[in-house]
Amino acid sequence: YHIAFTSDRAGGPQIYIMDAEGANTRRLTFKGRYQDSPAWSPKGDKIAYASLHNGKFDIWTIEPDGAEPTRVTSCPGNNEYPTWAPDASMICFVSTRGGKSDLYAVRPNGGGLRRLTHFGDAKMPDWSGF
Repeated sequence: YHIAFTSDRAGGPQIYIMDAEGANTRRLTFKGRYQDSPAWSPKGDKIAYASLHNGKFDIWTIEPDGAEPTRVTSCPGNNEYPTWAPDASMICFVSTRGGKSDLYAVRPNGGGLRRLTHFGDAKMPDWSGF
């Protein structure tokens, strides 16, 4: 087992991974000055996270060895707090693209974006284990 976490030990918040016992800590993210909210995919083959670039957050994924950082969202507003569907088919996240914080879902490849709430003030989503 491994633990993904955010740390500012190198200056700005970045995503790190370590063994469950706390050993073998290694930094995964190097692009951008602020990365946060890591979320493991159900199979453990990807980590979704929020990354600040050009003054706004977007959702990205990366492999546990640090390979293939991939931008998932590029829509207006801040896009944060990713969480994976139990079957890894979707990532739910919070976006301010409509002015207030609402829930959206997107496929890990960036396709199929859809808005799930319309009332604002949504925060930190999480899927059930269905």
